[in-house]
Amino acid sequence: MADNDNGSQPSADLFARLSAIQTVVVAIVALFALAGLMLVGKGFYMKAKGEVAQYLLQRNEARHPPATEREPQPTRLEAIREAPGPLTTGSVR
Repeated sequence: MADNDNGSQPSADLFARLSAIQTVVVAIVALFALAGLMLVGKGFYMKAKGEVAQYLLQRNEARHPPATEREPQPTRLEAIREAPGPLTTGSVR
């Protein structure tokens, strides 16, 4: 028996058998597939990052419970209304 049968040819010449247009089409399809995989990976990364952040926030809240209720801080408008008027001397009008 011969080592190389006609049924099994090496696939090293895959792109050599394709025309220039077919090679470009294969390259474009491969780029779209790669871009899709990158987007799926980024989605999984963002989901995992959100889950880790949620876990860390819950753990921090369990370790450090919120303090007793404080007196509410005045809003900026209330603080301006309560502030004294402008400081002037008698010579400024």
